[in-house]
Amino acid sequence: IIQARQEKGNSQILCEQFKKDAETKGHQVKIVCIMEQNIGFCRACDGCMRNGGICVLKDDMAEILNVLETDVLVLTTPVYFYGISAQMKTFIDRTYPIWQHLGKKDVYYIISAG
Repeated sequence: IIQARQEKGNSQILCEQFKKDAETKGHQVKIVCIMEQNIGFCRACDGCMRNGGICVLKDDMAEILNVLETDVLVLTTPVYFYGISAQMKTFIDRTYPIWQHLGKKDVYYIISAG
């Protein structure tokens, strides 16, 4: 689960419940809170396409992309100004080196708004 959340917010509550339910069904779940990670903005330089999927930015995203070697990807975010949070948008942009592989996964969104 890739989570952009505020501490004890609605998105976190939904994320924790999803995790609990999945684990009771025998699935392994790892939550990555992107608000606690150092993730830079995509520069659209295509360096990752020339470097075998390795971004030119040296930040926490490389480790997160390794976590995405999963069968299911869950993205959870609160709604800010009628859209996903900036942190989630930045994360999604940075999946560019692996986007072609995401079509082989089940991807779920958990989105909450007040």
